[in-house]
Amino acid sequence: MTLSASAQQPSTDAKTPHAITDPGAGDPLKVGKAAMQSGDYASARTFFSTYTQQNPQDAEAWFYLGGTDLALDRYADAVQDFRTTVDLKPDVWSAHNNLSMALAESEDWPAFDKERAVIKAARDAKTPGLYEDHDIIDVLRANGKTYQVWYFYKLHGHYNVRYVAIELDKDGNAKTWIQAESDDVDQAFFKQDHPKEAATGDRRFSLDSYSQGSAGIPSQALHKFYDGEPTYEQFRADVLKTISGESKPVSSTTPGTGPKK
Repeated sequence: MTLSASAQQPSTDAKTPHAITDPGAGDPLKVGKAAMQSGDYASARTFFSTYTQQNPQDAEAWFYLGGTDLALDRYADAVQDFRTTVDLKPDVWSAHNNLSMALAESEDWPAFDKERAVIKAARDAKTPGLYEDHDIIDVLRANGKTYQVWYFYKLHGHYNVRYVAIELDKDGNAKTWIQAESDDVDQAFFKQDHPKEAATGDRRFSLDSYSQGSAGIPSQALHKFYDGEPTYEQFRADVLKTISGESKPVSSTTPGTGPKK
């Protein structure tokens, strides 16, 4: 991956949260990049750690060091690496987004919310270099499963989704997904219970999970309702409970059948 002002989409491999380019022959960071590309994150970290000590103003080296720390689950270190990167180059939005990922993994929610607000403000200002509709903001692991979490800047799709946690198969296709959605049909009930909030544009959200069926039609389960939009901290906690089996759905629907209570 090259360091630039553009946002970088994480790969489908949760252990490699960056798309890495081939190291160039004249690139002083090529040894570390090659180690990352081969999956040897420990060696890559050693290289970038040494390099940043010798070249503390090299934002790209700090950026890659943060990538190795994310891959090695060294989240506190990754936070510092990406903070150094954005201090040196504030317009590198990939570093801002990876910083928010590291903060989520560290469960530092005040700092996470602050960083997401910085990214949102940049989007509101139509700053170049940001994806128009979504970011990958977290990777969740529970019960032997790994989920990428996507945040949508504007409510997305038919069900008005804000967050979705996606389990991908080996080909990068969605197997199961859990989302915070604000389906339009639920808003009449929210308006009855919370007329003032509804008048200001607030919406009722629910937590729903989906599994891809053999016929290509997903089954759906409702887990809970939120009175208003959940924070990411709330959504994350509920998703982890759902993945682990600690939280059971209140109703479910299988294609070709009616709802199950």
